[in-house]
Formats: sequence, C-alpha cells, structure tokens
Amino acid sequence: MLRVLCRILAIHHWIVLNLMVLSLTIFIQVERSISHFKYEGRWDCQQLVKNDSFVPTEYNAKPFEAWRETKGFVKSPCDEPFSFTGCAVNCYIQTFAGEGCTSNEWQSEYELALNRLMRYNLIFVYEMFKDEGYAQAIEDFFGVEGFNQASDMFCGWQAHEAHKKVPLVVGFDHVMRLSKLNQMDTKLFKEATDCWGGDEVEYSFPKANANRFAAQQNRTVVE
Repeated sequence: MLRVLCRILAIHHWIVLNLMVLSLTIFIQVERSISHFKYEGRWDCQQLVKNDSFVPTEYNAKPFEAWRETKGFVKSPCDEPFSFTGCAVNCYIQTFAGEGCTSNEWQSEYELALNRLMRYNLIFVYEMFKDEGYAQAIEDFFGVEGFNQASDMFCGWQAHEAHKKVPLVVGFDHVMRLSKLNQMDTKLFKEATDCWGGDEVEYSFPKANANRFAAQQNRTVVE
C-alpha cells in the first residue's frame, strides 16, 4: 500500500507513470505559523519585491504578537474559499476542510479535513527529508534525482535578507499561545504522520508501478 510511505499534504503536482500524485509540504504547525509570519506577514512582500526604495526595519514591521488569527492578522471569512497563504491558526484543517470558521472548536472541520487527507495516494512528511535515507527512498520510488533540492519561492530570498538585517525575536509566551490555538492542527499532523515508531526505520518503499493504479480518463499525463 502506498500509505506505507507515511502520510502528506502538497505544493507540487507530480505525474508519474500515468499516476497523478498530489503532494503538499507539512511542517509542525507552530513552526509553519512562524514561517508564514516571517515570509508573508512581517513585511508586505510586494514592497520587498517590487519597491526598491523600501527598507525593512523594526519600525515598519508588523508585530509578531498580533499574528494569532485564522488568517494571520484577521479572521478567515466563513463564506470564501480558504487560501493557505497568510494563515496563523489551524491552516491545515482550513485547507482540507475548505472552511475558515467553526461552531464547535474545529471538531467538525478536523473530521472533514482528516477524511479528505486520507484519500491521498501518497503522503510525504516534510521534516523527514532531513533524513538522507528517506529522501533517497522517495527518489528511488519515482526514479528521479534531486527531489530534496531547495526551491525558490516568491519573496523568499528578499524576506530572508530582511530577516538577516532585522532578526525576529520570538517571544516564548506568544509561541505558547500559538501552540494552544493550533491544538487541533497539531492533532491532524500527528494523525497524518503516525505510521512510524522508534528511532531506527528502514524505508523499504516499492517502485512505482502504473499497473497498480486505475487509469483516470479525465487526467492528462505530462511527459
């Protein structure tokens, strides 16, 4: 079963041997929330990228302590599709449930998100790519190299340089607050990545075989 590979979420669409695998990157939730703040919330990315006269400083930066809502600094609208960018609280649940607010402490949205997540053919765990054996096993599965190479993103290096000049001071109290606010997302993360136990793991993934998957007539295979 492909689920033996352990479960993920997606940023790239991979089409391999007539199989479309939707994959998404998953961080531990609080780390992801802080990362989103650093690269999307602290300064306006449009200013960093397009305004050569803009100089990021501590004075024109938005406060990290205000980064505590479902859409970063504000609440996610209930009647609009959720966008994964600009999010601080329960982002994975919002992504997979497709709903930005809740009436029962995110329990219904959690169940809906988990049900949809478990329909994925293949799930990678982002943090596992630090393990060279895991990355190699994924490359062997797809028959490609360079799967673990760093990729650029919009505003990425500009935000990185800005933070080098004006380092972010992360307050412990606010990190704990974010941890509490993201309890349901943390639960989803653990449920999606619980297939390994212990410190010693052998990644005996099978090779991809197109004959194991039903053809999808509504999909276009890109060579």
